[in-house]
Amino acid sequence: MLVLAPPVGVQTQAPETLRIYLARHGQTDWNLEGRLQGGTDVPLNATGRQQALQLAERFKGIHLDAVYSSALSRSRETAQLVVTSAPTALARLNERRLGKFEGQKLARSTTGGGGAGGASSDDPLTREYDRRVVDLKDRLDGGESLEEFAARVSEATKELLARHRSGTILIVGHSMTNQMILKALLDLTFAQANGIQMGNDELYMIEVGGGLAPRLWKRVTVANLADL
Repeated sequence: MLVLAPPVGVQTQAPETLRIYLARHGQTDWNLEGRLQGGTDVPLNATGRQQALQLAERFKGIHLDAVYSSALSRSRETAQLVVTSAPTALARLNERRLGKFEGQKLARSTTGGGGAGGASSDDPLTREYDRRVVDLKDRLDGGESLEEFAARVSEATKELLARHRSGTILIVGHSMTNQMILKALLDLTFAQANGIQMGNDELYMIEVGGGLAPRLWKRVTVANLADL
């Protein structure tokens, strides 16, 4: 269920509820060029650092009990600019390893999401990638299958839920990592999760607990009014 949220930090939090803010790392040059990053450690570009600073502005006045990132620099740097200190880096939150496709340029930008999706393309590489990346067993010639990837992200998500029964945390992940976090939290199908296209400057919030089913909100700004 997707619900449009009041401004960040205004909602009244029920007791025994964990509030998870979920962000994606800021833009990189490879995002802009339409190159698939996967497990390659690509740093933020100037736009990405500005997006991270804007994310930090959204959290002013909000107490975060913990901040988590992946072990990749684009995620860690984004998180660090929010909290001005080192986040807790978890390698199990790293982006999916894409094998032969890492560094390859698709016939579309990956700024709005690195998974399959977007307009169809006649480019052979893009068509091959879109077909193979959603195959549960395909390791993409030296990468990681979707099934394996989902399992490790699910384990990391369960670990964070065990650490934090209540309170407020921030996770700065990656396009496909965040898909799998939402799959684990909301019990989505692979098709539902793979259809989520999270931009580099977007922010979600999930509430877990309080005797209710998990609730998902998305922050809507002038930049993404089309989501209304």
